[in-house]
Amino acid sequence: MSLSTSLRIASLALACATAASFASPADAQRTGRFHARGTFANGQGGITHVRGTAASGARGSVVRGGYTATGADGSVQHRAGRAVQGANGGSYTGSNGYTRNADGSASRWHNGSGTTAAGGTVSTSGAYSRGADGSVSGSSQTSASGPRGSYDAGTTTANGVTQHTTSATNAAGDSYNGQTTYTKGQGVSHSGSCTDASGNVIACGH
Repeated sequence: MSLSTSLRIASLALACATAASFASPADAQRTGRFHARGTFANGQGGITHVRGTAASGARGSVVRGGYTATGADGSVQHRAGRAVQGANGGSYTGSNGYTRNADGSASRWHNGSGTTAAGGTVSTSGAYSRGADGSVSGSSQTSASGPRGSYDAGTTTANGVTQHTTSATNAAGDSYNGQTTYTKGQGVSHSGSCTDASGNVIACGH
């Protein structure tokens, strides 16, 4: 058996072990800690590195894994994911990735969600791309809520303009809504206002 074939088989075994850890966090809790990694030549004339880790203890457990692959043309692709479980009942899962192409264009993305022991929730996602000419476009969003209030924010970028909006409400019902805009070559502008639970305008920071 050639070295290349051995590495491919070892990599496949590693990928299966990592996938099994993601599918069954309880197994990771029983073993305490698991870690594996491997590097091998790929069909694009580059190398691929994969790794996975699962661990647990008195404070909770975590499982994560991912891979990074390069091509002979200078391209790169990366993917990763994680799952966390706290001893107090909180949890989080997320994944991310990026791609860089031979012509200089690239893209990246992420997503995740979680809960707290107190009943709060959070979620985030986004995707951006860069063209070979350097132009950037994309968007991202984040939302969170819990006993102390809620928060929502979003960002969009296209044609040299980036806009960020924010909305937040506290436990008393007071809220803030704002928008910040950056335009290439022109600078930054911002506007925002605050209201109480009845809709009356109040001073921000009240």
